[in-house]
Amino acid sequence: MSSSKKFLIHSSLVTVFALTLIGGVFSAYVYSLCKVKTIRIEGVSKNIVLYGLEGIRDNSLFLLSVPITENFIKKNNPFISSVSVVKQYPQTVTLSIFLYEPYAFFQADQGFFMISQDGHILKKIKSDEIDINLPIIHYFETLNFSSYVPGEKIDLKDVQMALNFLKEVKSQNMQVNTIDINGVDVIAFKLKDKEIVFSSGKDGDGQIYQLEQIIHQFRIQGKDFKKLDLRFNRPVLELTE
Repeated sequence: MSSSKKFLIHSSLVTVFALTLIGGVFSAYVYSLCKVKTIRIEGVSKNIVLYGLEGIRDNSLFLLSVPITENFIKKNNPFISSVSVVKQYPQTVTLSIFLYEPYAFFQADQGFFMISQDGHILKKIKSDEIDINLPIIHYFETLNFSSYVPGEKIDLKDVQMALNFLKEVKSQNMQVNTIDINGVDVIAFKLKDKEIVFSSGKDGDGQIYQLEQIIHQFRIQGKDFKKLDLRFNRPVLELTE
């Protein structure tokens, strides 16, 4: 091999090595520069404490996975319904937070679960922390307070039906005090001056439709009821005197 060819090969190798070294140094510089230093929170008040933020800070923005980060934040904050993560180079991550709303209290053996509309446990509390503006669900089978953690979902069929009925009753501007689920297809709503009884063994949408029609008709006629039982094909009414 001629000396000129050797020189060209040597020069090429040196050039490749130099470019690789420069590229590596530049990548390391950019990597160090693009670390998460600022975390912006949108959608919640400043007095809401979010857990897990330190697990994001100082991570590389290049390597930060949006889906993994969203799941991480939700797992550490069970009161979050959904979160959207946006990366903003060079050093910022924005979290858009949507919270579950407390919907009811579910009585357990040694306390209460504050639950969302879909049955997620938001918080475990003692009786002296009860908000009287939310209904209390009494279940025929007492759940163990220590066996559940915030973030878990009470996915029992009759509890889910009760929450769906509660949504409809609240939409009719009626405040529910307690909900009794007794295990024999009975879901009883106790209000201030009336009672509404649903069945967990019948189609829920059909019962909701019947409730809507009866309330609408009574409001047109200026009447009211003391008890409404929707467990039967023909609803049973007890009118107010």
